[in-house]
Amino acid sequence: MVAKSNKSGSQTAARKAYRTPTLIKAAMLSAVTAQSQTSGVAECWVARAAFGEADIRWMIFRAWLLDDAPASFRRLYLRYGESVGDWLAGRDSARLLVRGLMVPAVNRKLRGWQINASVHR
Repeated sequence: MVAKSNKSGSQTAARKAYRTPTLIKAAMLSAVTAQSQTSGVAECWVARAAFGEADIRWMIFRAWLLDDAPASFRRLYLRYGESVGDWLAGRDSARLLVRGLMVPAVNRKLRGWQINASVHR
């Protein structure tokens, strides 16, 4: 904001012009929801247990797992993920630790989607 002085010498804030809000992350959300409908993996047990079902980051982690994760990690996750997810339920300290390990992958996936969205504008 730019301050303007009036006749009395006091400073008042000038109003900025109104801009219609836009949903910047729409492309990312579309990518997440599209992937949840088309992928062959029905569940993402560990991520759902770590983030909680209401947190969209479990779906973003799932997108990273299917698209970008090393094949060996993906195989281990698919083989043992359900039992690890069951074990995490009710263990808040373990969930916090696992969530902390998953957040970098979520952030990488989001950055990739942001780059793709800015290229396609």
